[in-house]
Amino acid sequence: MSKTTNDRLGSEETPPSRDGDPSVVGADTISEATISPPAPSQNKEMRLLASLLILELSLAVMAIALHMKGVRPIAVFLSSIAGKALVVAISVGILTGIIIVLQYMASRRTSSRHFWLVVGLNLITLIVGLFVGEVAVRLGVHTSGEGEIFGTTVLKPKSWITVSAEYQKLLEQASTGLTYLEYDEVMGWTVGLDKRSANGLYYSSTEGIRAPQQGVSFAEVTGKTRIALIGDSFTFAEEVRYEDSWGYHLEKALGPEFQVLNFGVEGYGLGQAYLRYEKDVRTWNPTVVIFSFISHDVRRTTWVYPFLAMPDWKMPFSKPRFILRDDQLVPKNLPPLSPDAIFSRKAMSRLPFMMYDESYRPSEWQHRFVDRSYLARLVVTIFPQWTAENPDSSAEMRRLVNARILKEFVRSAVQAGAIPLIVYLPSRGEWGEASETTPLAKQVLQEAGVAYLDPSPCLAQLVPADRYLVTHYSPQGNAAVAKCLVDPVREALGQAPGGARMMRAQ
Repeated sequence: MSKTTNDRLGSEETPPSRDGDPSVVGADTISEATISPPAPSQNKEMRLLASLLILELSLAVMAIALHMKGVRPIAVFLSSIAGKALVVAISVGILTGIIIVLQYMASRRTSSRHFWLVVGLNLITLIVGLFVGEVAVRLGVHTSGEGEIFGTTVLKPKSWITVSAEYQKLLEQASTGLTYLEYDEVMGWTVGLDKRSANGLYYSSTEGIRAPQQGVSFAEVTGKTRIALIGDSFTFAEEVRYEDSWGYHLEKALGPEFQVLNFGVEGYGLGQAYLRYEKDVRTWNPTVVIFSFISHDVRRTTWVYPFLAMPDWKMPFSKPRFILRDDQLVPKNLPPLSPDAIFSRKAMSRLPFMMYDESYRPSEWQHRFVDRSYLARLVVTIFPQWTAENPDSSAEMRRLVNARILKEFVRSAVQAGAIPLIVYLPSRGEWGEASETTPLAKQVLQEAGVAYLDPSPCLAQLVPADRYLVTHYSPQGNAAVAKCLVDPVREALGQAPGGARMMRAQ
């Protein structure tokens, strides 16, 4: 093989070194730079950015926790979840603050501008985020009788102007349409005389008692033994026809010699039912008076303006409120303020007896400068401020007041020569797992120490789906209630003067 050939082969087997090729050196440098770890300055910037975010989050938690404190003593507050969150936020805030200060001092030694660039970028991001959040909440808000609502959350503070305008509109519509309820100067509202409801399901007699149709006068029926029912919408038998009400079933089961008069009124608390007896029922001289109620009626007793607690009821009335002084019932807001008088007031603070309404929270109506922000309103709504409990609205006082009302009803009925019967009506939420706790109504009955009837065994014979319609008893549920009450009512009638004669007349 020639030397030329060997040289050619040698050159092919051993490629010449390319260390001197500038283009190759550049490629290797780029490759090494691509896979090399981040520069120390980048790590510092990331730590600074994370510290700033944590500090801002800590400040937000501090602000929310201090808002939630309200007027609680600091020792009591610190033992709460919000108080513990405040302590943690302060600790984290101090730690991150120290880290940020150290990074600032390091940047001064190196004359680096990266510190202020990161801080500026963080502030811009924060401002943009808050702006986007504010716009999103404003776009998602709609107005109703409850106030301004975001999703399903009623924003605090509420606007009395907005609420008042909605109810004034409701009053205008009611003045031109069918209204079953009307203002009453004792109970706040009652069933009107000879009325028909807008849905055509309810009728009242010429005396303001539930009836099968308009034009009925129960007073014209003579020679029958009268049984009066007082209570709320469960007594009234809302959601069903008159012929499906438990009062009607009770009358049919007792026989033609008896007349059952249904004085039930939608939305009543125990105090109103008692006043309804005193004002409208006693003059009928019933032999038996059945006072029936549900657990929610116990809470209603401590309201003055029901539309504050239950805005979805759309009831523009106020009601009398009993408080307890020296173990005696003292009425407030009697006569109750009329709807026109309520919603002509320019400010919520001008409504009388607000301090006695359990559902009234001053902080929910007081506007501050920060409340111009809808985002801030959403935050304070989700994290409400703690307010001191009104002694007249405490759970214990609520129980005592309602128990006293029941005792006063029993005393008054006996004094009038009637036989009082108390009936506990179980509502939908008091079955199953919820029944493990004593219902509020039964707590009141235990406090009052009065005997009562409970139709739960008859209702339990129905499948759960057949007991209720939406909120109130179904036709089957009403029939079950009547079934459980027939025998106790017959027994009570037998104890009345001439009772044996009345029962034999059947």
